[in-house]
Amino acid sequence: MSGEILEPIHTPRTAHYPGALERLAAWAAELCPAGSRVTLVTGQRTLERLPALAEAVEALSGAGWRVTTVRVDGEPSAEWVDEQRDRQAAAGGADLAIAAGGGSALDTGKALAAMACEAGPTSAYMEGIGDRAPSGERLPWIAVPTTMGTGSEATHNAVLGRPALEGGYKRSLRHPRYVADRIILDARLSASLPRSVVASAGMDAYAQLLESYLAPTSSPLLDRWLAYGLGLAGGALPGLLRRHGEEDLEAQRHDMALAAMLSGVALTYTGLGVVHGLIGPLGAVAPVGHGVACANCLPGAMRHTLAAARAAGGDRRAFVEARMASAAAALDEPAAAAAGVDEATGADALVEALDGWRRLARGTAGVPSLAQAGVEERHLRAVLAKASDRRNPVALDEASRRAILEEAQG
Repeated sequence: MSGEILEPIHTPRTAHYPGALERLAAWAAELCPAGSRVTLVTGQRTLERLPALAEAVEALSGAGWRVTTVRVDGEPSAEWVDEQRDRQAAAGGADLAIAAGGGSALDTGKALAAMACEAGPTSAYMEGIGDRAPSGERLPWIAVPTTMGTGSEATHNAVLGRPALEGGYKRSLRHPRYVADRIILDARLSASLPRSVVASAGMDAYAQLLESYLAPTSSPLLDRWLAYGLGLAGGALPGLLRRHGEEDLEAQRHDMALAAMLSGVALTYTGLGVVHGLIGPLGAVAPVGHGVACANCLPGAMRHTLAAARAAGGDRRAFVEARMASAAAALDEPAAAAAGVDEATGADALVEALDGWRRLARGTAGVPSLAQAGVEERHLRAVLAKASDRRNPVALDEASRRAILEEAQG
């Protein structure tokens, strides 16, 4: 007998409500005895920007936990992780890691939790660079995402990199056991974010959901998760792009936090498409933020994917148009009405909506174009030499990939 094998979808225990940060001390105690050594990984200014988080950390210290803080500036390299691990080890090591911040802080916390249990340099265990397989052993760790973007709290990998035209890299430290033990999704933590961060992180999360939904590797079970996540993000992100910072948007921030986590679950089980097939290599050669690159490349990537699917015709066209129209129907945008006309019109409406999001991200939220972020023609040539379609539903040629990048430049 033959048939489809459905893989189990794992998500950690997650607190998802405004004020969920109150769970931090109790969940720390569940994972390690009170008084243990804690490595707190966070952004450079996260504790100053979020008094509630600072108070929660102070409460841990007041209860006897020995907390050491590691502050992340930008996207971390494997070598920087080694330095922090060695510094922690010299001070007695740690029993628990807590990562609070954006994707870089979460990836660093995850990497430090893993490398505390491995010998040798971090790079030796990274895909495409090292020659050792991670054991999967790690410290317990709690994720407190604050930017509603990468979904790193729910993925199997920690992304590390060092951008440079020569010798640069952006690779993953990966093992199924690297998913956080506990996740705290507290929408109030994102209320004070700059609008540019909300825009770029939100478009990254949406891209991950959409690319996963378009991936041939998705399954009927995961499709239900993806449709739910696209509905959450499609209803929340348009309002956040236009009006982030206003007090009546807590419900949208709440939905976006869960959508971002689901995007991490999704990419773990499906892989991603051409958006990340371009911005992965871009992050290896140019110092441009992951979310900024994603916000700029998403519309063009979907436009060229739709065009290539239509050129292919048949089942491929039908699949891509149906999926894009379904995503459009979930938007809190005029695109939702257009999606009901027919699937071809709905797919076009989705691309048009994404174009509008990019204009809002640049004009209202202050997200820079790739050129404004410092990306030059020499970077584009290096990206095109390394780019891939990944799990895109249809292959794109080099001319299409270049067109996506050039559009993102301006």
